[in-house]
Amino acid sequence: MRDFHWLGKPMTYKKEYQMVSLEVDAHTSLPSGPLLLAVSDEYFSCEATLTIPKKEGFVGMCIYHLESCYAAAGLSGEAIEMQTCISGFTNRSCVAVSTENAETAIWTVKRDAQGISLGYRFAQEEEIRWVSTVHLPGCELSISFGPYFTNAGKETYNAFMYALRYTRAEA
Repeated sequence: MRDFHWLGKPMTYKKEYQMVSLEVDAHTSLPSGPLLLAVSDEYFSCEATLTIPKKEGFVGMCIYHLESCYAAAGLSGEAIEMQTCISGFTNRSCVAVSTENAETAIWTVKRDAQGISLGYRFAQEEEIRWVSTVHLPGCELSISFGPYFTNAGKETYNAFMYALRYTRAEA
């Protein structure tokens, strides 16, 4: 966790070796955060277990280059959202999905020669549900990546990240 740094630091959080807890303030959205980002210049796979907010919030993984260039995918208790922003033009899709009453999802970011992929699975599943593969301008040599937390509601909610695992891949 020491390689991950806040962009849009939450007012209340606790960051330990393999766990982060935070209060997600009302009316937060991408790209202002909170995002917890690391940088990599190699091919890799990164997995993190994130809580799923019940409603009005999304938690997932983000690929970040600039405030005007990012891609993200996240879950709430009722839907999945996908966001991309290139040159300041944002596209957001939100689709109803069943989270099977799961409290957490295991999110994966994979960077390889084909691009940067985002996906998730539930604890009882083996196979990753790939949501998106993106090629963002400016991310050819290195990328910033990590979990994001949003909240369209009026009340704060608690979110957690556990079991972060980073694996370097061969080129």
